Amino acid sequence: MKLSFTTLACPGWDISKIVDAAVASRYDAIDFRGYLDAVEIVESRSFKGRALREIASRVMDAGLEVSCLSSGARMTARDKADRECELDKMRHYAELCGAFGCRQVRIFGGAVEGVADPVASAAETLATASEIARDAGIVLAVETHDDWSNTTMLRSALCAAGDPDGIGLLWDLQHPWFAAGEKPDVSARNLAGKLCNTHWKDMRRMPDRGFHLCLVGKGELPLHAVFTSLRSIGYEGWATLEWEKRWHPDIEEPEIAIPAFAEFFRELARKTATM
Repeated sequence: MKLSFTTLACPGWDISKIVDAAVASRYDAIDFRGYLDAVEIVESRSFKGRALREIASRVMDAGLEVSCLSSGARMTARDKADRECELDKMRHYAELCGAFGCRQVRIFGGAVEGVADPVASAAETLATASEIARDAGIVLAVETHDDWSNTTMLRSALCAAGDPDGIGLLWDLQHPWFAAGEKPDVSARNLAGKLCNTHWKDMRRMPDRGFHLCLVGKGELPLHAVFTSLRSIGYEGWATLEWEKRWHPDIEEPEIAIPAFAEFFRELARKTATM
């Protein structure tokens, strides 16, 4: 597996600092989820025209890839107008992929409250989304997140859409385990064949049934079981650190979290290989 980290980890860093951190800890790629003051990079002036070309050059000149552009677009829609709005977001991100030679855009499942048939709604969106993805030569990767943390439910939406080309799955390791109560081997089996990215993090459960994010390897997530489950389905894609500093400013600084994950993951891979 190749290593990446999302820019959620470092909301205050410019591209030079992001690239320098990736190179220093021997990451293979960067995943753009926000940049400086912008959460959606398609809305940032830094990702248009000459400024975009300069960012792309800075990344490529360092020998790095862009593993994914992480959008806030979602597949569950309340009505036709809502669906078209989300599809437009996907189109904008798909177009931006060309500047980086990037092959993935992350999308969310979205909230199902008020949607009469969430699976049918998602399937209708995915049918058109797959055309967007195929035309751009990319994959739109639906994350195990929000109301779609249950991987059986998520996979049913893809099946209802006809399991289309251009649609993949992204396993956020926390949500199926913490929110849906799934064991890693169950999640891996359900996602197999469509899995194209993984979001790595760690957490400790709190007495109020919430959680506190912690450095990867220092919490309760069964990460060794995740790694072996990924190996069992032949997964060789991205292992992406999603350090949510933008949303949780009290957690450790990126100067700590980014190198710590790279060190942890390489040691985990080494230990697993010798078993």
